[in-house]
Amino acid sequence: MLMQAKRLHPAALLYFWYQSLKSGLLYFFILLAFNFNERFTGYFWLALFAVLLPTVVGGILKYLRYSYELAAQEIILHSGVIFPKHLHISYAKIQTLQTKQWFYLRPFGLLSLQIETSSQAADEPEAVLPVISRAVVTQIQAKRDAVLKNDRQTEIFFPDRDSETEHIPASSEFSYQIKGHDLNLYALTSLGFLPLMLGFLAIYNRLSDVIPQKYINAAVKTLENRSGVVLSLLAIVVILLALGFSYLVVINRYFHFEVHPEEKQLVTSKGLLQQNIVTASQEKIQAVVISQSFLRQALKLATVQLVLASQAADEEQDDQLVLLPVLSQGLALKNASRLVKWLPQKIPRLPVGRRFERWKIIRNILLPTILLVVIIGLFFQPYGWLSVVLLPVAFWIGYYASVNNRLALTNADVLLAQNGHLLTRKLYLIPRGRIQAMSMQQTVLMARVELSHLKIILRSGNEKQVVQVRYLPKKKAEEIYRWYRHK
Repeated sequence: MLMQAKRLHPAALLYFWYQSLKSGLLYFFILLAFNFNERFTGYFWLALFAVLLPTVVGGILKYLRYSYELAAQEIILHSGVIFPKHLHISYAKIQTLQTKQWFYLRPFGLLSLQIETSSQAADEPEAVLPVISRAVVTQIQAKRDAVLKNDRQTEIFFPDRDSETEHIPASSEFSYQIKGHDLNLYALTSLGFLPLMLGFLAIYNRLSDVIPQKYINAAVKTLENRSGVVLSLLAIVVILLALGFSYLVVINRYFHFEVHPEEKQLVTSKGLLQQNIVTASQEKIQAVVISQSFLRQALKLATVQLVLASQAADEEQDDQLVLLPVLSQGLALKNASRLVKWLPQKIPRLPVGRRFERWKIIRNILLPTILLVVIIGLFFQPYGWLSVVLLPVAFWIGYYASVNNRLALTNADVLLAQNGHLLTRKLYLIPRGRIQAMSMQQTVLMARVELSHLKIILRSGNEKQVVQVRYLPKKKAEEIYRWYRHK
């Protein structure tokens, strides 16, 4: 039976116009660059009309030529103005469904749907339905779930040796919703203000290239005449602005965060201005990460993230999907194991490296810093020697990295790899079957003292992620390597 193709919601015209306008803006700026007259001439308006006309007409044609069919076993997408394209996506191949809904679309029940499959090669999703109703999304999910249910019924007649471990018991119906207090705590303990302050410095450098030098000199002279108290207040204002902006970004991104399991999938929902709902297969989980910045570590708070073989986490920090934004350090693994079944119930003790192993990590950070301080001091005397304050900071960063450099195995065939980078501790819980590759590396000097680096390769999106534990005893690294090889 042939199904009638459906068009997107008429509001999708705005989406296609926006996409066409982005391409046309380049030509518009070229027109402005070559219009040297103080007043716009008739040729300019004629050229502007020639740019805008394809934008408007092109958006309409793209909308009219874009349609979709929801067949029993697949989605069929039709597109292309000059060269027609027909994309067939089997429901069984869908790995991730991600919906995005801006606040101005909520009153109309409209949203955008991104579909990821196991066959896509680029960083972009396999297909995008830019503006559709929630009923269409529900219909696609129902058809996909029906296909998956039929596949599971087939597995009952042809079970494999992993079927018992993949079964999810009824007790897995655990859900999590962030509370207002926890969301505020998560936002206030974010270190996102640090890159924002660097961004303010970058903006200042850009503005200094545009603003006439006389105004910059006048501003510098004014600041030189001010007291240290005024300059300190100015610095505090900049820091508060960075903190406030970072706080608002986190609140906007994780507002009403929720997560719950559905069959063999995890569904997360979050967002204030733009609601983002991700439905990801648990089979795509490559590792679970318990992350703590030094600030959250002091407050005994933790964040649980997922490394996915999917592009659903591209907009997240470190390209890792947040599973549990903030909770007590002691509850992190307990609650995460109710959502991801292969997680161990307890984490064994992670042994700290020996003193000379830790010193090598500190040395690798401290020596380049000493060289940098000497160079700055010699070339920018006498104030350049103030950079000596970088030395205790470098020692702190190196010490933090050294004491958090640990490795262990659990009884459930899960590898625990912990490292500390830029004052953030991350504990990776990696099932053996998800490790793509593993390698041992050592220099000649390391071989003399029987030390080795261990690199663990995971899949993250369409790329690889390297988890490295450095300066391990050679016997320990070989033990983990043999464990991996005998899978």
